[in-house]
Amino acid sequence: MGNKIKNQKYLYVVPAILIIIGLLLVYTYYTLSKGKEIEYRENSNIDYSVCLKDNQFYDNKCVSKGNQYVASLIDYIPANFNYRLDFLNSGIEYVYNYSIIAEFNVLDNENDKVLYTKEEVLYVSDDKISNGGININYNLNIDYNKYNNLLNNFISVYDLNQTKNTLKVSMDVNVKNKDNQNIDFSQVNASKATSITIPLTTKTVNIDISGTTLNTDNDKIVIKPDRSYAFILAIGITLLATGIISIILFSYLIKKNKTVREIYEERIKKITLAYDSYIQKITGDYPIGASQICKVSTFRDMIEIKESSEKPLLMLENKEKTGTFFLIPVGEGVIYTYAIRIVDIEAELNGLTPPDYEAQDISTKNKVKKFYTMEKIQEDIKNTTKIEILDEKNAILGTKNSDEDLYEQLGKTSEYNFNKKKKN
Repeated sequence: MGNKIKNQKYLYVVPAILIIIGLLLVYTYYTLSKGKEIEYRENSNIDYSVCLKDNQFYDNKCVSKGNQYVASLIDYIPANFNYRLDFLNSGIEYVYNYSIIAEFNVLDNENDKVLYTKEEVLYVSDDKISNGGININYNLNIDYNKYNNLLNNFISVYDLNQTKNTLKVSMDVNVKNKDNQNIDFSQVNASKATSITIPLTTKTVNIDISGTTLNTDNDKIVIKPDRSYAFILAIGITLLATGIISIILFSYLIKKNKTVREIYEERIKKITLAYDSYIQKITGDYPIGASQICKVSTFRDMIEIKESSEKPLLMLENKEKTGTFFLIPVGEGVIYTYAIRIVDIEAELNGLTPPDYEAQDISTKNKVKKFYTMEKIQEDIKNTTKIEILDEKNAILGTKNSDEDLYEQLGKTSEYNFNKKKKN
């Protein structure tokens, strides 16, 4: 079963498809649950004039807005409330109504705290059905003297002098769903969509009248879904979990059943892919000779040594392809090495200490040629001087050719049977 799993990595396709479908279902749930957005445009304004009591100073009964007025001459204030709401590119149907509300306030002049307030509903419309937009145009004559007399009575009873007094008349618009719709109209339910604020006073002074308006463009409301899509979310999460768990399980089984050779090749490939620009791969043999070998524990250390020494980082694999060695010859007979070997991986998997390696192990040949450390050379020379010279013209047995490599001569000498002469 292990080999079958290793050779069937295409099985990842099924979990991947489950994850993709799961993500699509989760996204679908989010989109459907979010609802549909509809753009709308909202505008309001107020227009008014001031009509005066009979007097000998003004020729016209009413004067236009934007002026200052003598409070004692005001009779009533004609006001026009206009509100328009349009839903763009939509044929939704809804119900709406509106109301006109007068709010009378007496505030302390020093701290603006409310001393007295009163609210009065002047008009409430019937519910109306619309599937396009709202256009409200309402005219009202505000009885200024009614509220000013109310103020005079309040101040007289409580002997108040330092107060700020206002009458605010506003239009409230209420939009709601029709039948079983589920549209969020809270954003367009315009409290005080448009209003007029009139100062009240017991004195004959000039007053300023101000109005408030709305002007919004391309805002949005949401049509919420009329059903729950939780089942789509549940299916999506289930498929996601199944796909992820399957990938984790397959990865574990494949990793568990990898051969030592596969692990070895993967580690080499990982290093060469990540550090290709740092590494120079060499073939053949590298003459280590009597150099001192300094073994490094991690490849990252080799990179740091290369960068600090500015020496080449060489890669050499032995002929049996059971070990790959990374070498940095820094000079003065010192070579830094890092090895990845099959025997090391086997020891790691079995919880054992990896065996050490010697200089002669870093060879691409079948160890025919022997390399010697300085200690080994000195030992061979010492042993050679103790034996009887077999050839007076050539103390180092092997060849009379002076051009032959010294290490090859030492190698032949060390292989010589020193008891040969006695046997003869």
